[in-house]
Amino acid sequence: MNALEQAKQQIIDQLQPLMPEGVTVAPIDLEQPPQRELGDLAFPCFSLAKSLQKAPPAIAAELAEKFAATELVAEAAPAGPYINFKFDRSKFSQAVLEDVAAGRTQQLNSSKAQQLIIEYGQPNTHKEVHVGHLRNFFLGLSVVRVLRAAGQSVIPVSYIGDVGAHVAKCLWAYKKFHAGERPEAGSEGKFLGAIYTEASQKIEENEDLKEEVAAVQRALESGDPEWTALWQETRQWSLDEMNAIFSELGCDFERIYTESEVEGPGKELVQKMLADGLAKESQGALVMDLEDEDLGIFLLLKSDGSSLYATKELALAELKFEEYPQADTSIHVVDTRQSLYFQQFFATLKRLGFDKRLVHLAYDFVTLKEGAMSSRKGNVITYAEFRDQLLAMAIEETGKRHADWSEEKTRQTAWQISEAAMKFAMLKQDNDRPITFDPQEALAFEGFTGPYIQYAHARMCSILTKASVAAELASAPTQASVAAELASAPSGHFTEQEFALLRTVAKAPEVIAEAASKFRPSALAQYAFELAQEASGFYRDVPVISAEQQSDRERRLAIVQSAKQILERSLYLLGITAPTEM
Repeated sequence: MNALEQAKQQIIDQLQPLMPEGVTVAPIDLEQPPQRELGDLAFPCFSLAKSLQKAPPAIAAELAEKFAATELVAEAAPAGPYINFKFDRSKFSQAVLEDVAAGRTQQLNSSKAQQLIIEYGQPNTHKEVHVGHLRNFFLGLSVVRVLRAAGQSVIPVSYIGDVGAHVAKCLWAYKKFHAGERPEAGSEGKFLGAIYTEASQKIEENEDLKEEVAAVQRALESGDPEWTALWQETRQWSLDEMNAIFSELGCDFERIYTESEVEGPGKELVQKMLADGLAKESQGALVMDLEDEDLGIFLLLKSDGSSLYATKELALAELKFEEYPQADTSIHVVDTRQSLYFQQFFATLKRLGFDKRLVHLAYDFVTLKEGAMSSRKGNVITYAEFRDQLLAMAIEETGKRHADWSEEKTRQTAWQISEAAMKFAMLKQDNDRPITFDPQEALAFEGFTGPYIQYAHARMCSILTKASVAAELASAPTQASVAAELASAPSGHFTEQEFALLRTVAKAPEVIAEAASKFRPSALAQYAFELAQEASGFYRDVPVISAEQQSDRERRLAIVQSAKQILERSLYLLGITAPTEM
């Protein structure tokens, strides 16, 4: 157990024998008081009033009086209906330093390890990858990393939409109006997206063209060689660009599925469902009747025999669990508009005999200050345009701060800052809240931003580097040497400010556990900001390298190192790099 878990257990060990029959005290019952001066943990006594026939303040007073100091918990005091507990500052602080050195605050061991398939990163070919896709990418990446940190086995997969009505529409317009044209390298998505928008606009102007597009889709689904060759060529343009973006953003998938590989099996599965009496025909289409579950009618196959999302995703579900039979959960990171669809989809899978846990991890939209985007209307901002805008702003600011840096170093650091600005701004909000992205705000070095947290990390790196130089070392300590130093760091007397920073460091495991259990990286983003604030106040107000006593200097360097490690780890779990200089 880490220090915080030990402290909670020591409190529980004393409270539990005093509880009425049938009442169990659990770690979750111990809260953090709203103000630090009240204590480090609090136990509310409201739920005991009925069984003990006493007012909560009286119960708190009696229980607090019976509490005896433990190794890590120095005292207990009643505060109205609560018992507030204060840790032994020095012993708890030393225990946290030892936890960091041993890695107990960074990687959790789960007693209920699961294997989860997380499907995210589902852009469509023949369209641009744009700002609206980024929340999906960033949320999926962070959830994968957080779950792994919580001791779970995670299989990240992507599902690319490379067939369907949008592809037929794009290919129809390409062949009719742009035959032989080729996109510039790196602009494949924008090129195809513009053609898709053009097609949408022409069809809106003349609905008779819909049948031409429908004919293209039927030709594609029947394997027409000419249309298939064009589809394969243009599809590869999109896939090459997508893979480059995934790599740039750190999205590493174990398997990339495509709609085209499950379209045929999906049609066969739907026909089998019809034969088995699970599906039925309705006006020429095949449907699943979910009225008895208040989920309406789920369309499985169009009346003309063309496939739908459901057609393909039913086969995809079978394929995923065939390839990963040990997985017990499938998580689908898809925006909130698809909530009803996933309720219907999961209900259908249950009727097919699926006994796996199925989760729709929904998130709300991202818009820019200019408003909502739509590929059909042609008012999207591509990822490349968005990235380059942020990067240019970050290069300018980094250049002002470090005129002596090389162009390569400036650009590399500016990219890390830009990436943090994008990812943090889209992860700091809870999944169900919409986001309006403001580039200037996201890039700020002050406030609730990724660059602010990166800067706190860089400042701590600077302190440690200066300390190494002062000690006439050639470079900053290695991780191995630092770990050894932390384990033997002098306990001495930890000041209130030292304790406050380490108390925040100690929260990391329970924050990771919460973020993992609720698929909620925003909890980790908020924690990283809290830790960065605490660290900034510490190195602003507490002498570290200039401390008069050698023991104080060594202890404070160990504290800075521990906070740096946890902040770096927190950023990593959010998909963000922690620069050593900014």
